[in-house]
Amino acid sequence: MISGLIVYSEYDAKCNRFFINKCLELLNDDVFSLKFVDEDKLTEYVASNKIDFVIYRGRDYRLLEELERKGIKIFNNVLTNKIANDKYLTYEFLKENNLQYIDTYLDSSKFPCIMKSVSGHGGQEVFFVKDLKEVNRIKGEHPNLKFIYQEFLENDGDVRIYMLNGEAVVAIKRKSNKDYRNNYSLGGEVELYEPSKEMVETAVKIAKLLKADFIGVDFLLTKEGYKIIEIEDPVGSRMVYKLKPELDIIKLFVNHVKKNI
Repeated sequence: MISGLIVYSEYDAKCNRFFINKCLELLNDDVFSLKFVDEDKLTEYVASNKIDFVIYRGRDYRLLEELERKGIKIFNNVLTNKIANDKYLTYEFLKENNLQYIDTYLDSSKFPCIMKSVSGHGGQEVFFVKDLKEVNRIKGEHPNLKFIYQEFLENDGDVRIYMLNGEAVVAIKRKSNKDYRNNYSLGGEVELYEPSKEMVETAVKIAKLLKADFIGVDFLLTKEGYKIIEIEDPVGSRMVYKLKPELDIIKLFVNHVKKNI
């Protein structure tokens, strides 16, 4: 029997029961055994149980380094998790590989700008700031967060390309008429989108450089063309099932897992 775990934080697990239950349904049979484990209990569980693989849906790459040292197969790998979940590391990765990044700074010298914590996700801990007074207020309210600053770009929404095993599966455009953030979780409208060849090639390049299993690559649509916003790991699937339910993207991911253990 090939034994595996699917891992989320307690908070994220509540929002992602569909993903968890789908994986449990598809990865419990005569060959595979999958269990859900809370992220806080992962190290303890692995120490006392034989585990062959882990589907990690958290954001702490240090936990993955522990698993890697034990020879456990991880989906996604340490590099993907580390780069995708630190917005400044993402910027450096994009810059080093000559990709279309948004100008990013560690200080707030140009206004207006977008102020983001390096570890935020889902549109949280993101602020539109007009001056240094606002920056200092936000820093005072969040003393434990590290921030980056990005130029504010007028845009027509953003596009997420879902990448599985280095190939583009589907693309979805998000657009908000109420907020400077286009996130679906914050009320952004969504629709299927046909990305340009160049966008797809860029997403493929990113996925292959990271050797990522299942990620999203987010592009901002500006007047001057696209800019890459973020790399999403873990990437959610709600938008896909809303717009294209016949595309069972979790099943495709699980099939990839089965083939690569």
